[in-house]
Amino acid sequence: MSSPATIWGSQYRGATMGFFGLAFMVAYSTAAITTAMPAAARELGGLPLYGLAFGITMATSVVSMTLAALWIDSSGPAKPLLTGVGIYVAGMFLAAFAPTMEFLVAARALTGLGSGLDGVALYVGIARVFPAHLRPKMFGALAAAWLLPSVIGPALSGVVTDHFGWRWVFGTVPVLALVAVAMVVRGSRGTRMNESVPLAGDRPRKLWRKPQWAVVASAAVLLLGHASARTQPWWPAQLGAAVVLLAVAVNILLPKGTLRAARGLPSLILMRGLMGTAFTVADVYLPLFMIDQRNLTAWLAGLSLTVGGVAWAVGAGLGARGKLAPGTCIRWGASFMLLGMLISVLVLLPGWPVWIAWVGWAAAGFGIGVAYPTQSVLVLAESAPSEQGTNASALQLSETLLTATVLGVVGAIFAALLGIGESGYIMAFAVACALGLATVLVSRRAAAA
Repeated sequence: MSSPATIWGSQYRGATMGFFGLAFMVAYSTAAITTAMPAAARELGGLPLYGLAFGITMATSVVSMTLAALWIDSSGPAKPLLTGVGIYVAGMFLAAFAPTMEFLVAARALTGLGSGLDGVALYVGIARVFPAHLRPKMFGALAAAWLLPSVIGPALSGVVTDHFGWRWVFGTVPVLALVAVAMVVRGSRGTRMNESVPLAGDRPRKLWRKPQWAVVASAAVLLLGHASARTQPWWPAQLGAAVVLLAVAVNILLPKGTLRAARGLPSLILMRGLMGTAFTVADVYLPLFMIDQRNLTAWLAGLSLTVGGVAWAVGAGLGARGKLAPGTCIRWGASFMLLGMLISVLVLLPGWPVWIAWVGWAAAGFGIGVAYPTQSVLVLAESAPSEQGTNASALQLSETLLTATVLGVVGAIFAALLGIGESGYIMAFAVACALGLATVLVSRRAAAA
């Protein structure tokens, strides 16, 4: 009797390696570019545009995620995936030769467009290539693809930047991308990657409203980033206008019932936004607190990121084994993440050792690792083939838009509280824990999917 197929068996090995390679490329480029960007900004005299170089990728990805949903649902994920990788590679290549910071920012806008396309297409591609019982393992493998880059990416990028220059960091990513996409093309032959699904009724007309609102949301993300820098006296008005625009756009871009946490699919999409944002906010401010208030070196402060990344991969591996019911993974993952956050914030109390934060962050990373891939699996399982692109896009839009909004607001308040002891950090961790609690509450409705 033949053994059941696995993602590493002969039938799926090529596609698995290709999808894994694309995820690895994104993970490596994220870690490496974050490390190399300060050197690029200094050399190009563009420190005032430093924040925009990061924010613009998030803004442009919102537009391409929305367009990806239309394209994928009508023609399949293959062409959007290849196009997205091509745009991403072009952006990286142009960034490597950027003569000015303005040029670099424009190149980063291109990479955002590319990442939005291939991020959604990657999810739908997994649904089209792998049967339902193998999808949890494939999403678990994607989480594992982030492990090595999160551990060695910053250090490797730092060495390359110090010895060869920051341009080489940008220049290495296209090589990884081309290798990965070649494996995807070869490994997905004969699958449903190019299969188109007709859209019924007037749905195409309704869907074309969304890219227009995606542009509004993208502009609001940039406005929010500018306001959070507090460079102008009218920044509170900017901040308020951006949040209002985002609230309206989100209500249109995400499925009906998402903001009120309707049971099933809407709650899954809302949970992704809450969980990803809670983790990101704490992940941003925990190392900064360690350096600023506990006087740790940069590498020791960054140890929390490494610990969280390793625990994330372990949690994803556990969830991918299929021993736990999806609803259990959703609920337990949310609870572990919140517990880990509550343990980590004990480092704010005088006399508590710094290692308590690492213990907590290991628990938080484990929790999000268990729940995160399961959310993706459930969303695709709940989606008809003609809606896989739309719902995969909504899943990623939920996280991107909520993270951008909360980071902008928290950043503005944090800057206003500078110089008042640990008040800014207390505020940031309080927001992260509140979002973590909301994640736990929504997970009970999401588990009903």
